[in-house]
Amino acid sequence: MEAAGRIASPGSSGTSGLPDAPDLPDSSGPSPSLASSGSGSKRASKRAAWWGGVGLLAMIAWQIGVRLQGDATNAPLDNALERLLRDWIVWPRLAAGILVGASLGVAGALMQLITRNPLVSPDLLGITAGAQLGLILGTTLPAAMGLPLIMVGGVAAAGLTFAAAGGGLASPLRLTLAGVGIAQCLSALIALLLSLNDRAAMVVSLWNTGSLSQFGWRAMVPSLVLTPLALLGLLALARPLNLAPLGDAQMRSLGVSPPRLKVLVVGIGSVLTALAFQLAGPLGFIGLVAPNLLRLGLGVARPSTLLPLCAVWGAALTLFADNAASTMAEWSTWGNGVTVPLGVLSALLGSLAILVLLRIVPAAPATALTQTDGRSLRQWVSLMRFAAITVAATTLLIGVGVFHATGMDPLAYARALAAGDAQAWALADLRLPRLLVDAMAGACLALSGVILQTVTRNPLAGPEILGVSQSAALAVLLALVLMPDVLLAWRFPIAWGGAALALAIVVGLNLRHGLEPLRLTLTGFALSGAALALIGLLIAQFSTNVAQALIWMVGSSYGRDWGDVAAMLPWMATGMAACLLVARGMDLLQLGDGVAGSLGMPVARRRVLLVVLASFLVAVPVAVVGPVGFVGLLVPHGVRLLGFYRSRQRLWAAPLLGAALLVLADLLGHALMAPIDIPLGIATAALGTPCFLLLLARTHFRRGGAGA
Repeated sequence: MEAAGRIASPGSSGTSGLPDAPDLPDSSGPSPSLASSGSGSKRASKRAAWWGGVGLLAMIAWQIGVRLQGDATNAPLDNALERLLRDWIVWPRLAAGILVGASLGVAGALMQLITRNPLVSPDLLGITAGAQLGLILGTTLPAAMGLPLIMVGGVAAAGLTFAAAGGGLASPLRLTLAGVGIAQCLSALIALLLSLNDRAAMVVSLWNTGSLSQFGWRAMVPSLVLTPLALLGLLALARPLNLAPLGDAQMRSLGVSPPRLKVLVVGIGSVLTALAFQLAGPLGFIGLVAPNLLRLGLGVARPSTLLPLCAVWGAALTLFADNAASTMAEWSTWGNGVTVPLGVLSALLGSLAILVLLRIVPAAPATALTQTDGRSLRQWVSLMRFAAITVAATTLLIGVGVFHATGMDPLAYARALAAGDAQAWALADLRLPRLLVDAMAGACLALSGVILQTVTRNPLAGPEILGVSQSAALAVLLALVLMPDVLLAWRFPIAWGGAALALAIVVGLNLRHGLEPLRLTLTGFALSGAALALIGLLIAQFSTNVAQALIWMVGSSYGRDWGDVAAMLPWMATGMAACLLVARGMDLLQLGDGVAGSLGMPVARRRVLLVVLASFLVAVPVAVVGPVGFVGLLVPHGVRLLGFYRSRQRLWAAPLLGAALLVLADLLGHALMAPIDIPLGIATAALGTPCFLLLLARTHFRRGGAGA
């Protein structure tokens, strides 16, 4: 109870949705999916505690039995060696599983509570990327190997994200978007470092697969000290956490300061997540599944009850995944000894759990999004001015890129082209197709992001939200690793096959529920997690192509020619024309299914059409340049922040901004570290993320932090 007084601040400002984006949902109100219920809450909590305790004890017994019995039967050891084995391997591994699972379960519940979004995982604030950067520093700086650089990097990334979002005044939406932006920026830096260091690439690839294996207790000292302290600190915040689902306004009226609560919750959640990653690698799906399993499957919603139960269930789920991975490794006889690591198995099990929950939980009523009218002449004049500027800028950038590649005087080169000089045209062929491919890829990805954020009514949705981009990339990566000779000729059919499979799964599992937005998003999230887990397994197992696989996974337009331009152009034009035809329907969908249906729109059929169109737009650039991140998720928000709110305006502005962004990124990537050519995806994230964060900061400081 004293905690509420300690964080009370009567004059603190509230939070609302993202400024200058009236069509986004208001984040300050209570979230139905995260709010606590009164009736049946105690019964559900007791049932969850009973099953969680029994499950944890069973997993502990399984863990001990598997380790000790396996060691005793496989190799007869004397008592001293058996005791050494238990003290240095068995017991530390068991303790690591409990600590990691409890930390991730609690951190996931905290992040979902503070963002009011059940789709958020514990590494929301870029913690995974920060931990990877710390791991790379640990491999390149031998003097720092004794420091917990993975934990330090994760916490530092979280702090940077929290500061970029506006600190305690940041809205849940702004906090999540800043986390995505920082993660993209750090991931770009990491991918660049890994492309230059094969040893670090292998270390990070293996770390990404996750493992609870410990050699002694030394690495566990930070977790053994800090994790219990963080969990005890949450007990003092029981009352404020119970009030968090009510919304910022009601929290302030009850004497709780939302900014201070955010600082405490984000700090504790970040430390817990970083500690878990320090021990076992990125097992973020545990933190996503445990709270949703308790909330959706067992009906536990009160935060003060949910958090300790998440610790128990998270530990049980982690030990179950570890035991299952060990059992599968012993039974595995396929793939020349290829086994499924813990991180991959936990992601697959988490995806399966989400899909099962979606089958048994009834559909939730859809909510509407508010929007501004945006029909005034001033809005369209602004759009035309923006279009003229971006088209001119993109054309100028393409021209600069071609002239830069030739090393000639621009006027002399232009005269040579006009005269039909063969050498001048040959030089143009080396650079111009690549830049045109960049522009078309950026346009397609930006359009798909606008459509998906409208269809799912989720401002955090991007081309990856349905798992289409990851599935297409997985299909191409399989061909790259297993059949590199046929990849070039069959890349389009392979990418289309992966995208079509993902689309069929997502639509098929949600069709009977009318493609309800939350279900659609959860299904895509589960599918993308499974695809990324399999991608990580491929990269870790087939080490001969790690560098090439990493470059493919971040996206690259290197070596693209006129054949790629001719292949992409008709599909891009078709997709853009289709987008303009469905613009009115997108505006109606933002009003809610009830309003759209009353106006004569077949809601489910229209949503299927938009999902198909978005997947179509994603698969085209993936087949040519790979799964370039950032563009589809953040460009639509950049367009909103520039003042374009209606669907038709955004469908015009987003592809122009996306094309200009990718062309500029490719030029910078080609010139900054010449003769090294930085992959397109790395340069895009490095350029786009700071621009997006500047847009967030501009709106935050213009409003003086209020409502940020």
